[in-house]
Order: sequence, then structure tokens, then C-alpha cells
Amino acid sequence: MGSSSKREGESRDEVSAPAGSQPKWEGPLDTAIMFVDLVDSSVFASVLGLKEYSDYVESFHEVVRVQCEHFFEHYLRGKYERVRDYEYFVIGDELVFFMHTAKPSNDVYLLATLGITLKAAWFASPFNRERVERRSAAAEIAVGINFGTVWARQLESGFKMQGYAINLAKRIESHSRDGHHFRIFLSDTAYNLLHARMRNLLFSDREFATGKGILSRFSVYEIVDAFVDSVERLAPEIAELFEELMGAAIDSNSRDLWIHSAYQVAGEKRHGGVTEEAAGRCRRVLNYQPENAVALYYLAQFYREQENLELAEISYSQLLRAWPDFGHGHLEFGKCLTEMGKEKEARTAYLRAERLGIEEAAEGRTQGEGLEKTPEQ
Repeated sequence: MGSSSKREGESRDEVSAPAGSQPKWEGPLDTAIMFVDLVDSSVFASVLGLKEYSDYVESFHEVVRVQCEHFFEHYLRGKYERVRDYEYFVIGDELVFFMHTAKPSNDVYLLATLGITLKAAWFASPFNRERVERRSAAAEIAVGINFGTVWARQLESGFKMQGYAINLAKRIESHSRDGHHFRIFLSDTAYNLLHARMRNLLFSDREFATGKGILSRFSVYEIVDAFVDSVERLAPEIAELFEELMGAAIDSNSRDLWIHSAYQVAGEKRHGGVTEEAAGRCRRVLNYQPENAVALYYLAQFYREQENLELAEISYSQLLRAWPDFGHGHLEFGKCLTEMGKEKEARTAYLRAERLGIEEAAEGRTQGEGLEKTPEQ
């Protein structure tokens, strides 16, 4: 890397491959950029011994290595090639990731889901397992994602990149540490590339942030909820540990609602439906976060599976009042209304889903029944 140390507040507008390589190509490059950082790393450094802190950081490095390799080589079946399509570097307690294929919207989406997956993998690390078993809050990671143009030099060993877009991505990551949900924030540019993927990612309203080296305020959006199956994206040995810890984490710490989302999505896929235990956790989450999208969605599904359509209708109505642009919610509400014989109301729900880009809604509107898919599918 061109910079071997990181100082607090340092401007970060260059990331490079190891020195000594000869340039093969250089020019402007559109790229999605993701920074991932350990939250409160300096606090842990102040209370842990040197060896313990070193183990803590090395644990993060191992999670990144194993999970990034699995995500691209196995989950995505080697479709993307390192250096040609993406590159990442780990420096101390920080990961920086670049993705630059011909499909910018897909690059941003993949980095967003990789960020969610890395949160799950880090949660299942030995350092966090010990904390969860003591009923302490797990150590967190924060994520900032931007899309922009950098000046890139392609070397034998990778890319050397410079530009404001890198600086902004880093400042977004710094802001994300104060997030209230997933602590994954996207820039305006990155967010606007995700219209086709909004069916399984829900975002906060736009907020404004400031950062060192940024002359004016910039817009950001936080991932509030996600219908993304983290478990199937995890390396098998990590997935097993994550599944073992999810229930205890949800029940002992109301902050980690992103884990509840992962639990519900993975559980529904594993069991082919929503279990009584999962529905109970949905109800408990709604006691203190009544607009939680995943809890409302899967509780509604549970009631439909139990043929209690009146309660399902109430849950869907609550969901769509809170999240009126959640297309898949309108689609499922349309199915529920169809099952209740409320054809006029169902048609309205299907039309809203269709307007929001859910193609299955057209079939549901014309045939009275849509395809049985979850947002993740």
C-alpha cells in the first residue's frame, strides 16, 4: 500500500498496490469504493494488552481474508476476477474495497451485501463470541460506500488509485460509526444506483454529514433493514457459528436488530416458513421498534401461513404505512388480499408494487396470484 499508517483525521485520497510495479495502463476509472473500519478500535487498544489487541486486529484480518475469498470465489462462483474487477487491502483496523466492472449498480449492490456479510462474519469471530457469551455487546464494524471516478494506474500487482471519491468514501465510513441501524451508509451517488435493487434493501431518509477535507455537507443514506440472506453468503465454518449466536444476541441486546433481520431471512429459508419461535421474536422486536420492516413482514407471513388473514392484513398495513416504497411488501399484501377475496384492494396493491418495479406484480394483477418469492429470492 502507498500509505502504511493511518492518523486520526488524516485525509485519505490515495490507495495503492505495493511499490515496485511498473505501470501497464492509467486513466480515469469509475469505481465503487467501500471502507470498513472497526468501531472504537482505539478504545480497545487502550484497555487491551499489546498481545490481546494484536490478536483482536489479526482476527479482523482473518475474517476479511476468509469471507472475501468465499464471497467471490464460492458464493459468486468466480464470476469476478481480482484486480480485473475488484481489489481490496487491509491496513491495521481498516479494509478498503474497490469494485469496477461495467455494471456500476451491481457493483454498489454487491459491496452493500458484502458489507452486511462482513458484519455477520465479524460478529461470529472468536473475539465477539466470547463477548456474546458474557452477554456483552459485540464489537462493531462500520461501513461507508461511495461511487465515483478516480485516477487509476494499473500495475503488475494491482491498481494505484487517487481521487476525491476515495476521500469521500472514508468520510462516509467515519460518519457511519454513529449510525442507528446497520451502520452501513451510502453516498447520494451510490444510493441512486440501487433503484433496481431496492426490493431487498430499505434505507433511511437522506441526511447530511460533514467530514474533514470535504468543503461542503454531503448526503448519505443508512441501510435500515435488509432482506438479505447473510448465512448463505458466509463461509460454511463462519455460517455455523453465526447461526449458533443469533438467537442469544437478539434476546440479550436490542441494539443488534440487523442480526434479527439476518435470523428471520435465514430461518424462513431453512424451515420453508416462519416458525412460532421466529414469530415470537418478531413480536418482541415490535414492542420497542413498531416500524421494523422485517418483523412486520415475517409476522404477516406467519399469520398467512396460519390462515389468520385478518391479522396478516393488519401487519401488512402497518408495514406499508411505515415503508410505502417497499414494492415487495405491496406484492405480498396483494396476495393476502386476493386470498381474502378482496379483489379491488388486491388490484391496487399489485399496481403499487408494479409501479415500484416488481415485475411479478403484473402477473399477480392479471391472474389473481403472484409468484411465491421472498425479497431475497
